[in-house]
Parts: sequence; structure tokens; C-alpha cells
Amino acid sequence: MEKEDMKEKGFEEYLSELEEINNRLEREKVSLEETVELYERGMKLVEICTKKLNEASGEIKQILQRENGIAIEDLEG
Repeated sequence: MEKEDMKEKGFEEYLSELEEINNRLEREKVSLEETVELYERGMKLVEICTKKLNEASGEIKQILQRENGIAIEDLEG
């Protein structure tokens, strides 16, 4: 894991970095090596963001179930 990933960032910060990478790849001429590095970092960011979204979704489901008695199956259908 990269050093900067050791310090936990917020979802919005990771998403912003992912958007910056996407913009660079779309708008700038970058070398093949840099493209591979940016792509690799982007995929790592996608993984991190997906994990954070899944965690938040799970928390919301638990809150709804606890507070309103809503079954998890009702949310997924």
C-alpha cells in the first residue's frame, strides 16, 4: 500500500483524486509509463471508493432496520 494511503482520507478526497486522474488521461498527453501508473492508481481508488460506499450502505441499512423495523430484503428488492 502506498504511503499516502496509510493515512485515511475521506470518500470525497479519494473521488476527487480519481476525477483528476481521469481528466489527466483524457486531456493531457502522457507517456505510456505514466498512463500505466495513473491507471493503476485509478483502479486502487475505485477499489477504495467502492469499499467505502459498501460500508456506508451497510450502515444505512442497519440504521433503517433498527429505527424503522425495515427488513434488509425490502431495501434490496
